[in-house]
Amino acid sequence: MNSSAYPDGDQVLDDLGDTFVHAFIDAVDGARDDFAAFKQWRPGWFPSFTARFTANFLHERIWDRLVRVVDGMEGIHVSDREPVRELRSGTTYLIRIKRHHPGDRISAYPTEASSAFWSNSTLTLEGLESFSLALGYYWDADLRAVGDAILSFRDGKDNPIWAIQLRRDVGNASGFSWTPVAPDLPEIDLSRVVREAEEESG
Repeated sequence: MNSSAYPDGDQVLDDLGDTFVHAFIDAVDGARDDFAAFKQWRPGWFPSFTARFTANFLHERIWDRLVRVVDGMEGIHVSDREPVRELRSGTTYLIRIKRHHPGDRISAYPTEASSAFWSNSTLTLEGLESFSLALGYYWDADLRAVGDAILSFRDGKDNPIWAIQLRRDVGNASGFSWTPVAPDLPEIDLSRVVREAEEESG
């Protein structure tokens, strides 16, 4: 039985395959363009868009663009039954599209099914592991803008294990590059401690 052997980013990217990863990056890039086109078409509407509307719009565009490319791809199964939309890659990975906030936070309704989906600690027979992945994009709330595509793995919705940013890179043999996302550590202001230490030492 296996409950703790998490896959790493390299392994997951290799398993998903370059074609799928390219399709995902293109879907995020395309959705960013769609969002910009929407804002240009009706600029007066944009200030009143709620966060939920914006997230739903981007989800729809990413999902549509991605599914049009990967549906029918060997090993990829598309499940689109409201309210759940997910992809399965082989027998190993279940994938949902998610907006990522600082600290690799994602949002999901706190249902039993959702909690079960994001839990990657379920005991399974070795070789029959199934892992849940979040594919999405970074959201800059201040600029209300779509950042890079991102792939994250978590053990529970609020417990990201790792995350990697993805972008097209024609200079790379795979056609894309990826960068690990550094942990979002809290900022600690030590100036007062340093000042007090200096005063004590004379």
